[in-house]
Amino acid sequence: MLQSIRAKRNLALSFKNNIALMQSLELLGQIPKEELEGASLRIGDFIEVSLPALSKDTQTLIYNVATSLIPWRKGPFKIHHLTIDSEWNSAIKYNLLESHLNLQNKIVGDIGCNNGYYMFRMLSQNPRYIVGLDPIALCKLQFDFMQFFINDKRIKFELLGIEDLPFLGISFDVLLCLGVLYHKKSPLDCIKMIYNALKQGGEAIFDSIIIPGKEEICLCPKGSYAKMKNVYFIPTLSTFINWLEQCGFKEIKHIATLKTERLEQRKTPWSNKESLEDFLDSTFKQTVEGYPAPQRAYLKARK
Repeated sequence: MLQSIRAKRNLALSFKNNIALMQSLELLGQIPKEELEGASLRIGDFIEVSLPALSKDTQTLIYNVATSLIPWRKGPFKIHHLTIDSEWNSAIKYNLLESHLNLQNKIVGDIGCNNGYYMFRMLSQNPRYIVGLDPIALCKLQFDFMQFFINDKRIKFELLGIEDLPFLGISFDVLLCLGVLYHKKSPLDCIKMIYNALKQGGEAIFDSIIIPGKEEICLCPKGSYAKMKNVYFIPTLSTFINWLEQCGFKEIKHIATLKTERLEQRKTPWSNKESLEDFLDSTFKQTVEGYPAPQRAYLKARK
């Protein structure tokens, strides 16, 4: 079953635009091996690869490949002197969550991993291995770009979605589900899949956009929310907690609720033409559709 799902997902890599990007990535194979020697990885707010032996021609080649993969939504990254300033400063979210992660020798999954920024960050805690799931081909190609230089065998990217989680046959110690649930028509089914994929005693960290209020209700946007057409359910915090409880989770901890600010999401030369400032009204208190501006709640729970 899993092989057929993978084959179907991998068809996206044969689309015309993705073939061109894969051909661009293949140019990295032209880099002389001696220029890759002495590479070192520094993990912090930036995922930074130092390559002291790079020639100017190789630096230009790397720049050209990286720019062919625009837009970069998650990051930031550095390859030698090249800075990839992504739309989202993902360090803000990861730094908030880092102290709540215990990954030493653990089997970890990152659902909706995008280009793997959080997976690379998690390497600093020395997990046994990390599996990232994301069905978007561009995310895999950006991951492959970074993994070419980092080359850490503890990380694997699967071109799969959360609905494919039950077919992996992996019992995880820790699962991350960040920025996924409000894109799903059945968030409780997704939460239950995460619960079932954890070992007994395993932990999950979730985030979701929420709406203000103490009522046990959800917003179901009509048409779009902050120009996103694939947003279906935005809960209050109490509803979000109830979802996890209904799916069997216990020891649910509210880590934080934070408003999305321009420091975290903004336009850069490496991003899309539109970003947060285009999705909100002039007061930054409402989306362009008139809904409450996005704020995210972060929850940690145990099976």
